[in-house]
Parts: sequence; C-alpha cells; structure tokens
Amino acid sequence: MGISRLADIGISALFTAQEAISVTGHNIANVNTPGYSRQQVTLSENAPQDGSPGQIGTGVQATSIRRSFDSFIEGQLVSSGSQVGEFTASSKAMAQLEPLFGDANNQGIGASLNDFFSALQDVATNPGDLSARTVLLSKATTLAGQFNQSAGALTTGQQSIDFQIGQSITSVNSLTSQIAGLNAQIAAAESSGQQANDLRDERGVALTNLGAQVNISSIEDARGQVTVFTGNGQVLVDKERTYKLVGVPDLSNNGLLDVRYDAGGGTTTSLAPVIQSGQLKGLLDVRDQTIPSLQGSLDALASALVTQVNQQHQLGFGLDGSTSKNFFAPTGTTASTIAVSLTDVRQIAASSTAGGVPGNSANALVLAGLNNTNVASLGNVTFQNYYSNIAGSFGSASQGAQNSLQAQQTLHDQLTSQRASVSGVSMDEELANLLQYQRSFEAASRMITTADQLLQDILAIKQ
Repeated sequence: MGISRLADIGISALFTAQEAISVTGHNIANVNTPGYSRQQVTLSENAPQDGSPGQIGTGVQATSIRRSFDSFIEGQLVSSGSQVGEFTASSKAMAQLEPLFGDANNQGIGASLNDFFSALQDVATNPGDLSARTVLLSKATTLAGQFNQSAGALTTGQQSIDFQIGQSITSVNSLTSQIAGLNAQIAAAESSGQQANDLRDERGVALTNLGAQVNISSIEDARGQVTVFTGNGQVLVDKERTYKLVGVPDLSNNGLLDVRYDAGGGTTTSLAPVIQSGQLKGLLDVRDQTIPSLQGSLDALASALVTQVNQQHQLGFGLDGSTSKNFFAPTGTTASTIAVSLTDVRQIAASSTAGGVPGNSANALVLAGLNNTNVASLGNVTFQNYYSNIAGSFGSASQGAQNSLQAQQTLHDQLTSQRASVSGVSMDEELANLLQYQRSFEAASRMITTADQLLQDILAIKQ
C-alpha cells in the first residue's frame, strides 16, 4: 500500500507539472496576441489520508488556471480607446479638408482674391487696355472656380465621411453580435466548472474594439455574461441578445445617414445627439458641424463678393457704353454656384460716366478698392480678413484635434503599459517557469521509476 501511494503521488505530480508546462507554453505562444491575459496554474495539496503516526500526503493537484486581469484597468482602457477613436477619426477627416486652404502654394481662394483685385487695379490703371481686361475676366473665372472647387470638395468630403459612418455602424453591429455569441460560450463553459479564460480575452478585445467605435459601458452578471450600454443607457447587448444601430437617410440633412437605435418592433430613435465619444462621434462632428460651418462661411463670402462687386459694377460704363451690367451672375450667390456673368471684355464697367470712356477709370478704382473695404454682412471685415478667419479657425480646430489625439494617445499608452504589467507575458518569467516545471516533471518521473523499482524488488524477494 505504501509503494502504491508513492506511485500515486508521483503520478499526480507528473500530471500537474505537465499541465503547468502546457499553460506556460500557451503564455509563450500568445506573447504577441492583442488582448491576451497571462494565465497561471494554481496548485494545492491533495486531501491527505489518515495513517500512523499521522496523516500522510497524497500529492499535488492543479485546482484552477487563473487569468491575470484587472477589471479597473480594462474599463479605463475601453474608455480611453473610445476617446482615441474619436480624435483619430476627426483628425483624419480634417486632414482630408486641409488642401482646400492651399494659399501657401498660391492656389487657394485667398490667393485668387488677391489676383482678382490686382487685375481690377491693372484695369483701373489702363482702362483702355483690352489685354488687362482679358486678364481680369480670367482671374475672376479662376476665383469663381476656386469657390466651386472648394464647395465641391466639402460636399465630397461630407459624403466620404457619411460612407465611413455607415461602415462604423456595420462594425458596431458585427461586434455586438460577436460579444453576444461569446457571452453564450462563456456561460456554457463556466456553468460546467471550466474557466473560460481565452473566451474572456476574446470578448475583452471585442469590447475594446466596440468602444473605439462608440462610447460604451458594461456590467457582468453572475454567469459571466455582460450587458453593454451606449448613449443614454441604450442597450446594445443584453447577454445573448443584441440591439442594432441603423443608418437612416435624413432628408433634412441632405440625405446623410442619421445614426439610429433600433429597439425592435419597427421603432428607431436617433442616437447621434447622445453619442459621446468613439469614431462615430468624431465623424459625426466633422460631417454635421465642421463641414457645414465651412460651407456656410464660404457661401457668405461668395454672396458678399457677388453683391458688392455687382452693385458697384452696375454704376459704371463699359468701353461700348453699356451700363447696369452684372459682373458676376446674380443668381450665383453661394460658393458652389458663383460664376462670372460677363463674356465681353469691353463691357467691364471701368468708367464712371459714359462720356469719359475709355480714359475714365473711376469706377474701376472703386471696384479695386473693395478689397480694402469692410463689409457689413461679413462682420465689418474685408474679404481677405474674412477668408483668413475661416482658414485660421479651421487650422486651429484641426490642430486642436491633433493635440487632443496626441494627449489621449499618451494616456492610452500609459494604460496599456499598466495592463501589460498585470496581464502581459514576460518571456523571462515564463522561461524560468518552464524550467521549474520541467524539473518538477523530471522529479515526478524519477519518483514513479523509483516506486516501480521498489515494487520489482519486493516481488523478487517473494520469489
């Protein structure tokens, strides 16, 4: 009986060491796996047996495989990742709009405004020069084209962001379905006494990815299943059931997608106003706030330019004696519709009187002077100053998004480092454990061999 007990002890030690080696190998294999949490084998003594002169040990057993995990840090990472997702999305979206303000390369609206008024000044200097008048119409056409191009680029950018919002909605729904499926697997595994460590890691990665799309919070029940909320408490995942987001074209917003929450039963409610962070928040802010603001400002500038130039131009006379002519098309009062109306350079009204043609350039001087005139509809600033304010405000907002992203990314990296210190795999530590468990395995094998040899010796004595 004693030798048999010795063999049993050796077998328990052998199997325990083998299990510990497997867990250590699993850690080493997943050293670079995102979201993986280091696992540890918890060892305990087997129940002893009564004997003489006292209880005798019966070996060792692996009672659990524990996951190194800090729920507070994980929650902070999800929240921080949501902020990173928001600033990353807004920063990238704004970066796509920066070419609109290409004035540093003399290609933007500001440079075209300067060229237009400089050409007006050249006509005022020599009103009878047809080549100067031709250049003026060319510069005016270029200026109108810059407005049109900028308006088109803003519309294209808005549509591109709208497409990304649709993709983000699809990602949210895919991730919630994945989380619900993992909830079911975790509950099934742990209800049978298993530890669903890898499944929990996988769900943790899905929660992090979901948080990058939209702000979320979650609670876990006694069965290990999580319920996930967003917005003002709207449920995205209720254990094994999901609630979807849908993108519905909003006719009041040029048919762009409204992010809505589908509670079932054909009822949807707009979620956009209560999304607080995540990629959806960053995209919605640029699409529905930044771009419309830019569009409104450029439209105001185009409208003021058309109105001021046309009003003054109608007071003058062309080389052919024509008067009351519009320089710009009067119906084109937005950045997308502004266009030059005149086609005949002789109809440029440089003169203030019909009798003063062609030498009189008084009206052209007034037109050129509009460049330095404060315009009431623009807040009593000049055309150039108004445009500079548009470009400056956008540049400041874009830089602010970049700064916010850098600051939040730094915080996120710190949290990631904290998680690594708790849940990360240290190759040095795992290799040391591997060597330790290998020695235990070898010792257990030797113990079994010794027990077998002792048994053979006893059998030999009996013979």
